[in-house]
Order: sequence, then structure tokens, then C-alpha cells
Amino acid sequence: MRTRKSLALIVLFLLSSLTTAHDQELPWLWGNLDWSSDGQYLAVATFDGIHIHRSDDLSLYKVLKDFKTPTFKWSNDGLRLAVETREPKRVAIWNLETEEETYLWVSSGKSSLHITNIQWSPWGTLLAGASEVGVDIWDTETQMLMSQIRYEGLYIGGWPRIHWRPGDTTHSFDILTDSIVNGIVIWNQYTGWLVDFIWNSGNSPARWSPDGNMIAAGDNPVTVWKVKPDNQTQAVGEIGGEKIHRFEYKRGRFEGLSWHPDSTKLAFVFLHGESGYPPEQDFSRDGALIWDLSTGATKLLPGVFIIDMYKTYQAIEWSPDGSRLASVSGDGRVVIWETSNYEIVAEYAGYRSLLDP
Repeated sequence: MRTRKSLALIVLFLLSSLTTAHDQELPWLWGNLDWSSDGQYLAVATFDGIHIHRSDDLSLYKVLKDFKTPTFKWSNDGLRLAVETREPKRVAIWNLETEEETYLWVSSGKSSLHITNIQWSPWGTLLAGASEVGVDIWDTETQMLMSQIRYEGLYIGGWPRIHWRPGDTTHSFDILTDSIVNGIVIWNQYTGWLVDFIWNSGNSPARWSPDGNMIAAGDNPVTVWKVKPDNQTQAVGEIGGEKIHRFEYKRGRFEGLSWHPDSTKLAFVFLHGESGYPPEQDFSRDGALIWDLSTGATKLLPGVFIIDMYKTYQAIEWSPDGSRLASVSGDGRVVIWETSNYEIVAEYAGYRSLLDP
């Protein structure tokens, strides 16, 4: 009998060891995700490279092990993924259909420089990459540097982030957020001239609404500004600045603002003020929050979102048609909700959890 018990204990120990070893092999999530323009794929940043999931069931489609970075963005047309690479310093454009790569070279000679945010132009031919020295804008068809915006004199630390104004095909603007003198700076993409500045002390990325008529920013409160009609000869102060919505949510902060495609709702991750790393902290009050601008109503979706794991990245995002919402969370999951009732319709738990010992 003692021999059987000993064998049973040995078997349990070996199974436990195998489970632990398997968990250790799972990659960490890096806190950024993005939908492809057709809504069929999700790209997710991990320490093992960029993982591409099919969005219908979140099955893993492909792993891009050469791209270990949280900085990437799907093109607004087609299935091209722009990705930062650090050695050498450049931006790669990977085509999902052909699996071919083209490269755009970063202009700065700083050895420590890296691209912290990438955005495609609304019409898909230009690509902008932000770093601590400024923004490079490339023509992806010729692979040539088209223009530059330099703001080293205004840069005060942090992670510069940009967002191209949707739908503007004549003289689009990029938004540069918290790292620029505690405000939102709007630049002309062709001339590099400053068009407008909006004070904002929050640390969450600023984002244009999909209709191009509003700007949302802030980590608590979240503020929404109405954008005035633009023209070809704007002066500073003629674009934004009229606050139309403001939202505070108890204690804590928000990350990863995401507009619904019809510009009526905002989704963001809510992090309780006392959250930190396990096992000491309580994450029961964390989650994803949906804010309906037309009614002021909110909807809290439960989840585990851990401070410092995902800051400056996009941890939640609406699908291109607005019917679904995807998020990555610190418990090692990628989740998709159906937005008609906010029920989970797909889940992938193949990543390491920060809640594990």
C-alpha cells in the first residue's frame, strides 16, 4: 500500500512539473492588439513575437517570431502589417497574403531611438512613425521618406503616440499626446507646422473619432473635444478646444481609448488605483468600460488589467464594423465580446498569466 501511495505521489509530482514547465513556455502578452481592416484577423503583441489570430474563434493562425515588439499597425486597406524593427532601425511592412516584407528606414541616427507608435494614413499609401525626436512620414509605394516633423524642443519624456485624422485626404493631421508639453499637439502632415494645441494632463493616448469631428484623451477623467470645421489655411487655435463630454470613474485610471466606428461610444480599460502586481493586489474592480456618449450610460466588462503591463498600448479595440470588441488582459487571455449584448463569443487563454505564482 505504501508503495502505491509513493508511486501516486511521484506521478502527481511529475504531472505538476510538466504543467509548470508548459506554463513557463507560454509567451507573455505585451499589451497591444489590432484588427485587420477586413475584421478577419487580430494581431497580438507577445514577448515571443507577433501572434496573428483568426477573429471568428481566436485560433492561432501564424506567429511572426522575428517581430518582438508591441509597435505595429494593420493598414486601412488590405492585409499589410507595419512593424517596428530595432536592429537595424527600420519599419517592416509584412503582407499577410504574400508573406513578403518591404522596409522603410528610420532617419534619425540615434542609437537608442525606437519607434513608439505607427499609424497609416486614411487612404493607405502613407505611414507615420513616432519616436522621441519626432515623426517620420513615408510613402509606402516608393519606400521613400516623404516628410518629417521634429519636436525635440517640446518633448518632455514618456512615449510619443500619434493618430491620423480619419477621412481627411487633403491635409491630414497627426495628434501627438502626453509627451508633448502635457498636451495634444496637431500638426500639418505636409509642412510640419503646428496647427493647434490643447492642454491635457492625462496620460492616455489621444484619438480622433472615426468621423474626424472629435478628439478623446485622458486617463481619468476622459475628455472629448469637438473639432471645428477645418480649411486649408488654419491658424493656431482654430481646430479644437471645445469640451463637449467629460467622464470620471471613481478611483483609478484608464488606458487604451478606442472609438466605436460610428463615433457614439468609447471603450477603455479601467485600472483601479491600487492595482499592481500579484499576489498582493486586488484586481476585482478592474475591467473594460464602455461609455455611451449620447446617453452617458456605462457598461463594465470584467477582466484583469494590470498597471504598467499595458500602459501606452492598445489593450482594447472595436472591430472595424463595431459588432465585436477585443481585448488582451493580464491573466493571459485574448477575449472577444459580441457588442449587441456584451457576451463573450471567443476566448484564447494560451498566454502566461501575471496571476500565476
